[in-house]
Amino acid sequence: MRGFSSVPILIDGLKITNKIPNPEVFALDSVEVQKGPDSLQYGQSSPGGIVNLVKKKPLKESMANLEFEINDNPSYKPKIDITGSLNKNKSLYYRLISTYKYDKGYTNSNTNTNKIFIAPSLAYDINDNNTFTFISEYNKETSPTNFGTNVNSKGELVAPIKNVTSHPDEEFKRTQKVLGFDFDSRYNTWSSNFKYRYIKHIRDYGDVYLPLMYNEATNEVTRFPANQRGEFKEHALQYTFNKEFQILNIKNNISIGADYNKSTSQGSSNIAMHPYNINLSNPVYEQHINPVDSYNITRDMSQAKTSVKSWGMFLQDSINLTDKLIFNAGLRYSESKPQEGQKSDAVTPSFGLIYHITNKTSLYTSYSESFTPNSATDKNGQVLDPEEGKGYELGIKQKLFNDKLNLTAAVFKIEKENIALADPNAPSLSGWSVPSGKQESHGFEIDLVGDITQNWSMIASYGYTKTKDKNNDNNNLRNIPKHTANIFTKYKLSAFDLSNFYVGAGARYIGSKYADDANSIKLDSTIVYNATVGYKKGNWKANLSVQNLTDKEYVDGSASGTTSDTRVYIGEPRAILATISYRF
Repeated sequence: MRGFSSVPILIDGLKITNKIPNPEVFALDSVEVQKGPDSLQYGQSSPGGIVNLVKKKPLKESMANLEFEINDNPSYKPKIDITGSLNKNKSLYYRLISTYKYDKGYTNSNTNTNKIFIAPSLAYDINDNNTFTFISEYNKETSPTNFGTNVNSKGELVAPIKNVTSHPDEEFKRTQKVLGFDFDSRYNTWSSNFKYRYIKHIRDYGDVYLPLMYNEATNEVTRFPANQRGEFKEHALQYTFNKEFQILNIKNNISIGADYNKSTSQGSSNIAMHPYNINLSNPVYEQHINPVDSYNITRDMSQAKTSVKSWGMFLQDSINLTDKLIFNAGLRYSESKPQEGQKSDAVTPSFGLIYHITNKTSLYTSYSESFTPNSATDKNGQVLDPEEGKGYELGIKQKLFNDKLNLTAAVFKIEKENIALADPNAPSLSGWSVPSGKQESHGFEIDLVGDITQNWSMIASYGYTKTKDKNNDNNNLRNIPKHTANIFTKYKLSAFDLSNFYVGAGARYIGSKYADDANSIKLDSTIVYNATVGYKKGNWKANLSVQNLTDKEYVDGSASGTTSDTRVYIGEPRAILATISYRF
């Protein structure tokens, strides 16, 4: 977001240290992307904004949604979402969400993706003002290992995207468990919320051929037998108290809160210094890899158990100075202490000002600082210093077409340091990180969301982002395009007496970007097109969409910042996706 990949990810407003990989979209009620003054509401302000994943919660009214998804990979994914009350007075209510996914994939891998997800939750209204909600998730997945492919010095793909660079028989295993609860209280003008989450994440790459070096002259990749297994645990708590009151006839909305987090990680990783070469254009795969520990010479990259404890307190207030002028202010104290290392702490302020020129036009500005504990470790097993940053933003919001279409335009500048980056001198599976120096991004954005007419809706955006790595000759940050644009529009065919049908189309533009930190390898810009047609009547809904309509081969981003390891990840090829659902 805005030139940085290290964007805070919140789960139901709660900061999670370790990003949850591939969250189940079907279990989400909404995805909130908060920027400017809006990002101050969670006590976790961050330059550039935050992303809050809001999970589906139990509902009192009975509802069931059955959905089946299939595409031409082939893959299929049945889904179920049921909720309702368990007693007559509807004080006890539940929700059960579950999915299963099978995906053959588009590569020549001999393994498939198999993913099971189940999320039961239960809510109880203790009385009219207090609700306790129990939350749980279980996620188990096996999938083909994916180390990407390579580009040459011109940024061009050098092999068919279906060819895996490791071995077709390899697979990656992941298990994740989440337990937690919310306790909500509501009394007239005040409310409070206490959240707790426990997360356990286990990953296992097994024994793989790890690609490390690419030779452009021979179009060969040098691979080494390697393995990696890791475990991550996290306890996260947060309490927030919200109160609305007036001082001298001035409306205030105040939030006071505290949070605590303890994250623990441990892993084992080894590499056998026994090279195997493979030609990317015409790969000849050996028999499946022998166990890494069967080789005489290995490089132990195991990570000892590391633990980081962090806590913070925050105070925020939204003050209606006049009917048109709103002032947001926040102050946070944060403290972080790794198991081995020095304590770090900081006081970070945040400010925002909103001026409603009319009921359709608003100007706003914001300033925020951040102090985010790192859980990443370097090659010596030391936890990196906390990430720090500051950001400035100035923008305008405009309502159009009878307030049905919202336009937002903003300029911004963001500075960050101590961002955890993959160690460019370490093998991919090591998990080692290094802190970035000072990095900066500035630019502007335009977003357009809403309805143009009763039947015609649109989402469109354009962004210009200029980045600098101040500790690397002011080079551009890799994988960050200067220009991006997106548009998707949907039209209901009511005017043609086809009121149950709709059609949609969109395009996504990704500007050119650099694949390496030295800015010597440039990846071309690309445009990806999508289209959809759907039918909805009563409880039934059907949709047919084509993603990457022209089957464009393009690079999504580089995996390494070095010129000796030019691995990149590929954007998804064309897929025809059909979905049918029944809701009752």
